[in-house]
Amino acid sequence: MDDKSFLEKLGGYSKDRKTGVEGLTLAGLLMFGTGQAIRERFDNVFMDYRNESQVTADIRWNDRITYDGTWENNLFNFFTKVTPKLTEDLKKPFKLEGGVQRIDDTPIHKAVREGFVNMIIHADYLMDAGVLKVIKRFDSFEFTNPGILKLPLEEIYRGGNSKSRNPHMQTMLRLVGFGDNAGSGFPTILDVWKSEGWIKPELIEDTNLDQVTLVMKMEKESDDNSAEKSAKSAENSADLKNREGMALSERHQQILAIMEAGIEYSTEQVAEKIGLKGPRTRQLLNELVNKELLVCIGTTKRRRYIKV
Repeated sequence: MDDKSFLEKLGGYSKDRKTGVEGLTLAGLLMFGTGQAIRERFDNVFMDYRNESQVTADIRWNDRITYDGTWENNLFNFFTKVTPKLTEDLKKPFKLEGGVQRIDDTPIHKAVREGFVNMIIHADYLMDAGVLKVIKRFDSFEFTNPGILKLPLEEIYRGGNSKSRNPHMQTMLRLVGFGDNAGSGFPTILDVWKSEGWIKPELIEDTNLDQVTLVMKMEKESDDNSAEKSAKSAENSADLKNREGMALSERHQQILAIMEAGIEYSTEQVAEKIGLKGPRTRQLLNELVNKELLVCIGTTKRRRYIKV
């Protein structure tokens, strides 16, 4: 196909049948447009990758990809430039396909790419301000995008439902081999991290900043010797011990202790009682939802939590 036909098939170019007006879709512009054209239409969108694997007091990052004039700043270029840097240090077991060709891809590589794809396809590019931020540390990956979650956390962790904010971008990436469909992407990440025995990846929604961060720590659960190993001081610790795989921090216990079963609590109410700021409290509440100790109801800005 020629470029125009190819873009039409991808959903990057379209024609309004009523008016006859045709041109790039917003998805096509963001994915493949020139940096100048993108910034003229989306002056709020900013892309930033930082490698903080070996930071010191004098070194803030070891490597960075951002707007520096050396590359065309569209999403596809950002993805293809950053992805190899994210995965270059991951272990590659010696394995041959057909006895001839070495396989350098592993489930961990795929899970990291999936986290990157999720950031792109779920970002809200029409917000007043937003940063697509990717941070690589020696033991974790962080993907932050503007926008709030379109589904409740428990549904996202359960999988099976897909509600992409940018379906054309999802199609574009999937057709070149990146990203799953039908709500299987995030469960894929969870399954891979579980198979490695690593801490469960966290989705952190910050409604104050209107952004979502996925944190993927390559840290063994058994290596955590912090207060999360102790749940003895909570009022209901005897009951919690009977729940499979339960490990609660002192903050988790504190939240459960101040909440009464069947009563709805907002993030602000809980934050005031335990003396923490809203974003950190919301993170703790969502962790308890993931552990099935709380139930989350309501829309994002009117979200309430109920003790099970």
